[in-house]
Amino acid sequence: MWNSIATESWQVNADDPVALTTLLGLPELSVTRLEYDANRDLLLVLCQPHYDVAVCPTCDTVSAQVHDRKERWVRDLAWAGKRCALVFPARRFQCERCRRPFTERLAAIAPHARCTRRYEDYLFEQCRGTTIQAVHRREGLGYKAVEGVYYRLAAQRHSTPPLDAVRRLGIDEIALKKGHGQYALVLSDLDQGCVLTVLPERTKAALEAYLATWTAEQRAAITDVALDLWEPYHLAVRACLPNAQITADRFHVMQNLNERVSEARRAIQRDAPEEDKAHLKGCRWLVVKNAADLTDEEQAKLEAMFVVSPALQRLHDLKEAFRTVFETAPDRPTAREQLADWVRDVEARSMSSLTKFVTTLHNWWEVILNYFHARLSSGMVEGLNTKLKLIKRLAYGYRNFAHFCLRVLVECDGGLESH
Repeated sequence: MWNSIATESWQVNADDPVALTTLLGLPELSVTRLEYDANRDLLLVLCQPHYDVAVCPTCDTVSAQVHDRKERWVRDLAWAGKRCALVFPARRFQCERCRRPFTERLAAIAPHARCTRRYEDYLFEQCRGTTIQAVHRREGLGYKAVEGVYYRLAAQRHSTPPLDAVRRLGIDEIALKKGHGQYALVLSDLDQGCVLTVLPERTKAALEAYLATWTAEQRAAITDVALDLWEPYHLAVRACLPNAQITADRFHVMQNLNERVSEARRAIQRDAPEEDKAHLKGCRWLVVKNAADLTDEEQAKLEAMFVVSPALQRLHDLKEAFRTVFETAPDRPTAREQLADWVRDVEARSMSSLTKFVTTLHNWWEVILNYFHARLSSGMVEGLNTKLKLIKRLAYGYRNFAHFCLRVLVECDGGLESH
């Protein structure tokens, strides 16, 4: 992708009348002279059309009868480190066949555009990973001009992601506006690491309606789906994707367990004697954090809390034992046995605080065990969701949902991380 009309190192032969035209790289225009406008801080490249004729867009007749002309300014790539604009006469011709006037069309400039096509491509790439506002300020263009270029090219290039190659699907949701109950449903290709679409509702009907737009062959090609423990999604997948194996995402299973652990931890702290409450203060994150990720200082603090509250230690040990199954179980049969042993251990210790999680475990037993078939998870989806949140924060939110979807498809297309 060019970011300048010419490279930083170049020279022009004064005896060569077409040297500047060659550097410009637009065969439809010939450079007549260069001017610098200090007030606008703009390099003006004054040009003339290279050809004396134009082709009528209605009947494809070549016409040489100029009907009208007026000066036209079009922004182009920088030249010699200066912002640049092409200045040339925009000509209207009278068609000699259909007798209708028409405006000359140039391949390098879209009709009615105020930028060359190559400069539009440059603006589009500059907007990736940053805000439209930052680009419009840096380039000295109007905000609406940059916004129009970005979303027009985004719609052309990223409106229909390829579906024929999708085999493993990730389904999750993201809050459009935190605390307002506004959620969007995000579907991702787990193999390509890209977002396929963003739906404005997180409902079973919305998911089924979207999957119904796929061909029967595309739906039948899906082999695996990773999603959370919300039943409507599972029902929609079973109804629309006949060959897909559903895997309950490991992250959401552990999140559910950590929520129960946190509830029990709060009860332990609430019921502890006054002299022990000071020792238990600050254990909120230490209890749910993976033991392997604790620092020496955190581990020592946690062990001191265990001395004060053996119940807290039993709770932490059970949580870690459950996580260890996901880390070490080599296959599905082994995981089934180890999880069954874990449930029996919870019941033997009379850990009523984990009863609700055990019920959840039984209700979703098979889809949770499916994780140990191919260790499929929504880890990549969670990473994409984090990127979606950054996209929202950069723009301070989106009032136009279609613009948000296009932005997501561009930024989360499985391309370079720098984007």
